[in-house]
Amino acid sequence: MKNKLLLGIILMIYILVPIFILLIPSLYEIKFYLLTFIGIIIYLLMRFNKVSNKELGIAKANFSKSIKRNMILVILCLAIILIFKIFHLDKYSPTETIFFYIFYIFVSCPIQEFLYRGVFGYFDINNKNPYIWIILSSLCYSFVHIIYRDALTCALTFIIGIIWYLIYKKDYNLAGVTLSHIVLGILTIALGIVN
Repeated sequence: MKNKLLLGIILMIYILVPIFILLIPSLYEIKFYLLTFIGIIIYLLMRFNKVSNKELGIAKANFSKSIKRNMILVILCLAIILIFKIFHLDKYSPTETIFFYIFYIFVSCPIQEFLYRGVFGYFDINNKNPYIWIILSSLCYSFVHIIYRDALTCALTFIIGIIWYLIYKKDYNLAGVTLSHIVLGILTIALGIVN
């Protein structure tokens, strides 16, 4: 397997940061700054280790295929979200500002997709057991959401993490899963389904 040390460092970051946020309440207030900082650090680590943008899913290749492939998922999830709303399964009253949504669209979702699909996709390429990476990626993606202390959020992020990873592997382009993440995230937050 390529870059075992690099993978070890990344996994340590993915595990320790949510734990520190849970243990040190003041870190919760700066969680989005931490996400941005971690995204930059891991990107630089990957580039320092000679990993190309293309290997991380940051490429023009398959851009339109990636977007089209994710539209089916977006439509399906929109239907599920509407069912949640119709049956009053929403449990939160959204309090986010316009600045949150701007950050979510242009920074948070692209960084999360890079961290949990692009990075793991790099380690997955030419691997004998790709299922390990699907599960590991989805577990790490779900685990970072423990900071919200909501079991439904963790369960949903694990499930959608698996789906996004499988879709990402078809094209190795982050554009489609990022767009899907933006749409689904905004709707589930704005409609009070997740916090």
